[in-house]
Amino acid sequence: MGRIALGFNPVYPVEVLVKFAKIAEAKGYESVWMHESLFQRDAITYLSSILSATNKIRAGSGCINTVTRHPTLAAASFATLSESSVGRAILGVGLGSFPMLPKIGFQVFPTSKSKPLKRIREYATILRSYLNGETVNFSGEFFSVNGLRLEVKPQHKIPIYIASLSQNIIQATPAMADGVILSPALSTVKETETKVRWIEDNPAVTTDFDIASYMLTSVQDNQEEAEKTVRNFYFFVYQVAEVIPISRLEPYGINEEKMAPVKEAWKKGDVPSAGSKIPREVIDALTLTGTPRHCMGRLEEYCMAGIKLPILMPIGDIARTVEALAPN
Repeated sequence: MGRIALGFNPVYPVEVLVKFAKIAEAKGYESVWMHESLFQRDAITYLSSILSATNKIRAGSGCINTVTRHPTLAAASFATLSESSVGRAILGVGLGSFPMLPKIGFQVFPTSKSKPLKRIREYATILRSYLNGETVNFSGEFFSVNGLRLEVKPQHKIPIYIASLSQNIIQATPAMADGVILSPALSTVKETETKVRWIEDNPAVTTDFDIASYMLTSVQDNQEEAEKTVRNFYFFVYQVAEVIPISRLEPYGINEEKMAPVKEAWKKGDVPSAGSKIPREVIDALTLTGTPRHCMGRLEEYCMAGIKLPILMPIGDIARTVEALAPN
């Protein structure tokens, strides 16, 4: 197995993730990535602490949003992180959390008004100019900069990754960034193959363009125990019961009838029951769950589908997962 990274939600104390970052560095992981949240812990603080406590491993945002951080502030933050870590910072950016942004007054839908692709394109253009040491003059629909230049010019390249689920944005990423993040946690191999083809269809794509994807991961020596961890993970149950269309799961033998008990329990507010009724095929289709050998086999399937940088998102026994799937 080649390149592997770790990714986390901002729900753990900083010192806990610093500890895991040190272990990951010793075990040969390439990088550690942090999701951003509007109301949990700050992603930039995590990255600063991780980079300060390590020597080789890289650390990236996966991702910051384009609503609460102006590209000027994002460029300054990551230029500082790069300077302090001797070039180990990675800047991942995306539109932001769809459920949360409306709570602070930003309406994602209809996208004909919020124009995610245009917003991200403007953001990435400004970022690239700043990080190249240029004086930025930009007037767009969403962002404007009038004659500003970073006082600190990065001495090392800061890779820019764009995170999105949108076909239009994913297809456009090779012309805007150094890499793409295709999934925040849950994706099947088949839909991963489709998204990779979207990228490959762009004439601007190069061989060094990176394709990353988060993968929810639960490793135990016992298959059922690993599945139990996933069934008890609220985010997974919510996504399966409320968000993910059954059409995405049909290639894996899942239909409305099999999902009916899950959705019925969810509508009643019985989350534990909903989780317990999720078919095993759903867990296997969307996650890396099971014994180390099984999870490694599933990981290889995603890499064969075109993922160059799998970002494992461990839940449950994190230390076990980090150890079991370590590149070293």
